[in-house]
Amino acid sequence: MNRSERRKARRDNPYQSDEFNDWADRMRARLIPKMRDSAHVLMIAPNMSEKFDIEFALQIGASILLEKPLILLVDRSRTIPPKLRAIADRIIETDLDDMTMDSDGIQKQLKQAFDDFGKQ
Repeated sequence: MNRSERRKARRDNPYQSDEFNDWADRMRARLIPKMRDSAHVLMIAPNMSEKFDIEFALQIGASILLEKPLILLVDRSRTIPPKLRAIADRIIETDLDDMTMDSDGIQKQLKQAFDDFGKQ
């Protein structure tokens, strides 16, 4: 493949672009080691009816592949896709618009989840 063909292939395949490769390298260097070293993965689920969150999808996939317990904070007004519900080890439904992570209710539920799953 000559230089022109390689450039065209990169334009036609977004996964071959320099921008994507830079992002993927940052995720491999920053995110994946942190997830690998953690006992659990705690995530706030985005609104699934809005723009698709690629980083959330990457983190969900990484938590599965790294076999980490997945704890999701989800706004109780949102619909949770059935497959996401099936893979989550714990779902904590709350009002994300009026929630603080240090509230007694959230802390109690998080502590219980962490105690239930223990050190992995």
